[in-house]
Amino acid sequence: MPQVLIPAVAGTAIAASTGALIGGTALTALGASFATRIAVDFAVRAALGYALNALSSSTTRGASVSRGYQSVNQLGPALPHQIIYGETRIGGSIFYQALTTGTSTNDRLHRLIAFAGHEIDSYQAIYLNDEEVTLDGSGNVTSPSKYSGKVRIKKYLGTDTQSADSDLVSEVAEWTNEHQAKGVAYLYVRFQDAGASAFSAGVPVVTAKIRGKKIYDPRTATTAWSDNPALCIRDYLVSDYGLQETSADLNNDLIEDAANACDVTVNGGKIYTCNGSFLLDAEPEDIIRNLLSSMGGTFWNYAGQWAILAAEYRTPTLTLDENDLRSALEVATRHSRRDNFNAVRGQFKGAETEYQPDDYEELTAGIYLDEDNSIRAATELNLLFTDTEVMAKRIGKTFLRRNRQQITVTGAFGLRALDLKIGDNVYLSIEHMGWSQKVFEVVDWRLGMKELDIQVNMILREMSEDVFTGVTRPLEDESANALQDESGNTLEAIVA
Repeated sequence: MPQVLIPAVAGTAIAASTGALIGGTALTALGASFATRIAVDFAVRAALGYALNALSSSTTRGASVSRGYQSVNQLGPALPHQIIYGETRIGGSIFYQALTTGTSTNDRLHRLIAFAGHEIDSYQAIYLNDEEVTLDGSGNVTSPSKYSGKVRIKKYLGTDTQSADSDLVSEVAEWTNEHQAKGVAYLYVRFQDAGASAFSAGVPVVTAKIRGKKIYDPRTATTAWSDNPALCIRDYLVSDYGLQETSADLNNDLIEDAANACDVTVNGGKIYTCNGSFLLDAEPEDIIRNLLSSMGGTFWNYAGQWAILAAEYRTPTLTLDENDLRSALEVATRHSRRDNFNAVRGQFKGAETEYQPDDYEELTAGIYLDEDNSIRAATELNLLFTDTEVMAKRIGKTFLRRNRQQITVTGAFGLRALDLKIGDNVYLSIEHMGWSQKVFEVVDWRLGMKELDIQVNMILREMSEDVFTGVTRPLEDESANALQDESGNTLEAIVA
């Protein structure tokens, strides 16, 4: 069974590594330890092929994956939990409310609003109908003045040790000390005189800007808030609400490399961050694809472990030449019209957009239109876990440039290719093709056999370090360091 690169949410990829057991006859010619390693590796890969099938679904719930509860307070006793990575402004689900009446209470509406089904780091700001509020030490709203004396807000981070709110217990008979909502980050909001003029337009919608889940960083063996995409994906893989994998099921070396790549500083900020929320009624595959989009990443199974790569150039360490070939090479010089595009557009979401999805500037290059006979073909790349336009365009430009590397090579290679994996770059030196250490990326890898000869069957896609130059250099230097294709054509028209 092949190791296949599956297109993810425009610009990312999920790859599955599977395999079939090799016949015993072929193994007898190999050393015992090598034979055992190959057999075990393939057995594990075959099992993990089923794991990927469990992730797959024909139903995509893109809205719930990327948006969470947005700017609403949805009412219901059994709504799906919301998960928050990084920092975002979001609404929540009302999981309890009660109205108390009488002379001493003056019609108080008690409302509990859950924002996350896990512990969060902090509430950065709280809003009533888009107006940020300030609170005194008891949680009473002091501004805007129209809410002063009318609203009290008490914060709960969702710890495993939090207790029931004592004021709610004393004011609402059915709420007891046993109602602790452990593991749920929520706000207890009490509206005084719910029918008063302050609420003439209705009870305000409560939203909050939240620094989300604290996550484990294997590089430092510490748990703290982070918006690093690789660490967010790792957290989802091991969480009870995620894939429930163990650390042994992860390729932590590659995950740490991806985390380091995301932490690279460009113009004073990190190159990739992950900031957003999703609901747990979304499909796991869709969740992973959306998280991956924030770093233009690749996710797959390798040697029985989940692995992650960020969008970055990896210098090849291996050169394959004619001596490594075990078959003729099939070479395609252009994508099919279905897979080709010369413009990228889409949406991002963050403080710049008031935390609502909005378009980033469309990315294109005149030379790409010329290559495609002036036929415009745009693809959509939504980056709703990316919170700045600069970062969205950075990922979009990489995606566009990557697609324009169009030479694809298919062939069988010798055992030296065993050291390669999906996402690796390799040099090809094939004299009759005129290639001397030309860089290709491995997009498909599978082990096969022909006449008792073990072979590595691969699909390789043309790659260039220039694909990533718009990512690793300041964007304002784009025109001064213009990308060039292999013929020396300058792509100055690409949006900076």
